[in-house]
Amino acid sequence: LVAYKFPNEDGKLILRVIGYPGSLRIDHPLDLRVESGRKEWFLNDETLLNQSLANDTRQAAAEFDLEFLLTEISKNRPLRLSLEGVFSELPVPPFVVEEWRSLK
Repeated sequence: LVAYKFPNEDGKLILRVIGYPGSLRIDHPLDLRVESGRKEWFLNDETLLNQSLANDTRQAAAEFDLEFLLTEISKNRPLRLSLEGVFSELPVPPFVVEEWRSLK
């Protein structure tokens, strides 16, 4: 997982999920499910907006709108990510959530 600000004038926050080419293939668009306790969010797949990733035949990376999630959460709680058909649960510890929130 890599969180970064998109290098344009609005500086939108993006979450990139990267897998090992050859062992992971992500078909797009595929929204990322995020859970924390009883709350649930779906982050939009924005991979095809990135020309480098859209033209990459390995299809081992995906990008999602992290800005949406960060406006919805107010505490550094643990999160669980899932991407249907790719991985069922990827835990994100509170210290990583804190780092993401500091990017805003």
